[in-house]
Amino acid sequence: MLSELLRDKKGFIFDLDGCIYLGDRPIQGAIETIGMLRKEGKRILFLTNNSTKTPQEYADKLKGMGIEVGDREILTSSVATAIYLKRLGGGECFVLGERGLIQALEEEGFKVLGMGEARRARYVVCGLDMHLTYEKLAAACHAIQSGARFIATNMDPRLPLEGGYIPGAGSIVEAVATATGLRPRVIGKPSKRIMKIALKAMGLKNSEVAMVGDTLEIDMAAARLAGITGVLVLSGSTKMEDLEKSRIRPDAVIPSVAGLQELFLKK
Repeated sequence: MLSELLRDKKGFIFDLDGCIYLGDRPIQGAIETIGMLRKEGKRILFLTNNSTKTPQEYADKLKGMGIEVGDREILTSSVATAIYLKRLGGGECFVLGERGLIQALEEEGFKVLGMGEARRARYVVCGLDMHLTYEKLAAACHAIQSGARFIATNMDPRLPLEGGYIPGAGSIVEAVATATGLRPRVIGKPSKRIMKIALKAMGLKNSEVAMVGDTLEIDMAAARLAGITGVLVLSGSTKMEDLEKSRIRPDAVIPSVAGLQELFLKK
């Protein structure tokens, strides 16, 4: 039974936007569900493709909502990108992104270059940049033309907000890709790269973990590619009619994270 399958899992990976909260409002039942899993001795990891904030900022946001979180229980696409690039070797980066991405790279020893130095970058790292200008886009393209590797934190086309959405990192990445004619190496979900980093951070195997998220093409695709049990919540981007049209089939579908409590209580 599905309830037994989930009870046997040692760890749970949760998406944030649309799964744990919407904007600054926690989704009903999220606080209680995380608390229940902790009482059951389950390991928790919050995994987000949003590259704009630092892990500490996400921790502060969750704590402000009443959700307890440890220092090592948050993995962003920025941190995963920095970890991945460090394995490839050091170097200088030109960044299209916010403080969360810049800080993650600098903490791994990378130097972040200004627009006037972009041509000597080893990597062009592209995430969500809310201060994007045409000049930044042009500098990124010049750097790639000069030999820099094109790296994307994630390809999310939109960032969900209460009542709608704004352009996401993928929208910016596509502008650079269109101009250069090159596709980036993507680190964030649904890439296996970030999932391997997530599993290593938890100290668990893929068979021991369940992924809970609100998107089919991102969260559930990531679970499938990584061999992880996928639990879709309908509290964010995906509605039942979307599920009916999709080829991606999660292992379970629940209205929200509160549904996990019911599954755990089933005999």
